[in-house]
Amino acid sequence: MDTAALRRKLTGRVWWTGIRNGGIYAIMAFGGPALGAAANRAGLSWLFIVGGPCIFIGIIGFFATLSSIPVAVIVTRSCRKTLAQYSFDAFWPEITKVDGAEATKGRPKNMTLTLRTAEGQESPLMRMNPVPRRAPWRNPWPKGIESGVYVAGDLPFGAVGYVPSSGAFFLMQPEDWDTTAHDRKQAAPDRVTRAQDADLTRRII
Repeated sequence: MDTAALRRKLTGRVWWTGIRNGGIYAIMAFGGPALGAAANRAGLSWLFIVGGPCIFIGIIGFFATLSSIPVAVIVTRSCRKTLAQYSFDAFWPEITKVDGAEATKGRPKNMTLTLRTAEGQESPLMRMNPVPRRAPWRNPWPKGIESGVYVAGDLPFGAVGYVPSSGAFFLMQPEDWDTTAHDRKQAAPDRVTRAQDADLTRRII
């Protein structure tokens, strides 16, 4: 798989999602009052009443988008650094969703999963974060994740997952960071150096 191309795709998708969502909410929040005033002058005062909830939603959404920028920047930066050090050279065909597997209304605080190879090798319990984050009204799990994912990284430290069936990305790290500390301490020096260069030697999500 062309990891460099997927790295650019991930970054572009995060930027596009942020700009699109921020733009839509900004139009709702700041364009709505001007439209309402014009409608009022035209004798369509009822239009302002109908559009009032949209303005409220736009204001809430706009400021929520702004507040999510720092986290989005940190997670995207971690993904980019990880994909600069690792390739998508491992495919895990069996995925077991643990928390929030049926979450379609609201989303769980943490989504966790385990991965298993065709030979039976199993990963630690991993906490995952879709990149970019999915809209609140959508199922938070990346579409098609049950059919298997490609992984770039070192699981005791963290990794980026890619769902080939839907093109979705996610960042994951061990759910129990302290319990897996032994695996990180036992890692060979070259593994530790590589994880440090990928900025995966600390808890990110």
